[in-house]
Amino acid sequence: MTRVLRAAALVAVAGLAASCAVGSGGFNGKPADVYSIIPTQADVRSLMGDNNWWEGVPSFEVQPLNAASAPATQRYAVSQEYRHIGTDEYLVARYVVFDKAASATTTMTDIQTNYGASPSTPKVGDQVLYYGLQGSGGAPYATRTFVRVGNIVLALIWSRKDRGVTVDMLAKNAKKFAAPLKDLSKVHAKLRAADPKSLPPPGLQITLLGSAEMPIEAFMVMSLSSLPETILAVMRNAGITTFAYGDYALNNDTHMEVQTALFTFSSNTDATDWAAAFSPGKPDGQGIAFDYFPVSGTPAAGVYHFVFSSGRYGAFLICKSSVDGEAASRECEDQVHTAALGWKLALGGLG
Repeated sequence: MTRVLRAAALVAVAGLAASCAVGSGGFNGKPADVYSIIPTQADVRSLMGDNNWWEGVPSFEVQPLNAASAPATQRYAVSQEYRHIGTDEYLVARYVVFDKAASATTTMTDIQTNYGASPSTPKVGDQVLYYGLQGSGGAPYATRTFVRVGNIVLALIWSRKDRGVTVDMLAKNAKKFAAPLKDLSKVHAKLRAADPKSLPPPGLQITLLGSAEMPIEAFMVMSLSSLPETILAVMRNAGITTFAYGDYALNNDTHMEVQTALFTFSSNTDATDWAAAFSPGKPDGQGIAFDYFPVSGTPAAGVYHFVFSSGRYGAFLICKSSVDGEAASRECEDQVHTAALGWKLALGGLG
């Protein structure tokens, strides 16, 4: 995704405390500003020396998502995932903005208490912590790097299939992701929300956190496609190059995150064919197909997928835990189905 698209195409953020003043002169911007400085897919491919790294959709951790568990000193967080196609490897960057630098420093102290001693060099930002952990699956060599810059803590989670990760390798990644933070106060992203008609209509089931126009490549990561390049070619052949993305909190369980994607096809037939190909099962009597998919862990954590078409529109919804490795709540089933049905009816009036 190009930086122009990232800065200009994204992020209507609902209900933010981001406009409040920061007590100790730390960063006082909005989630869109943070998102605009996150390395792009091209940046990560260059960093890793591999063009098989693909960028997913962002998560905007603003209220009410995780309202019950987020620290009172945390204003918001923005995270971005990248997947190494052909492997189980992934990289996740999470930027947490605190109310003041002292709160961010306390968080770093807590991390060190939990994980133990860390090398102090190479130096990155105001403070850095490096950790290697044993994971599982096809990329079992997990690392955690934490960097504090002022009142922001960057967490980098990198899971690899190969041994031999060095602190210098972690520092190289950390410098790439943390370097833009020093000039973040000068960044003012141009906000352009996804068309509200391309998002689920306001209701009682989900609360909007942020929205975006995303390149179609991001959908391959979002949907956990097993054949990303094949599906990408099919979508492009159908004339789809971007999609409207929405990020939501599930109101009945704000630990759950709901992500939506809407595609506008050239014909009703194309939309119907797409929904049939992507449906996780047979559509119900209301034309919505959904199912639960195990994705990781033992016992397997999983997510819910919902798919439908309406006229020349195809819609895809995911309900998942906001914490990786946890199973999606059963609250997703009825609540997201109701939201999907309302969206389907609303799209029917767009023509």
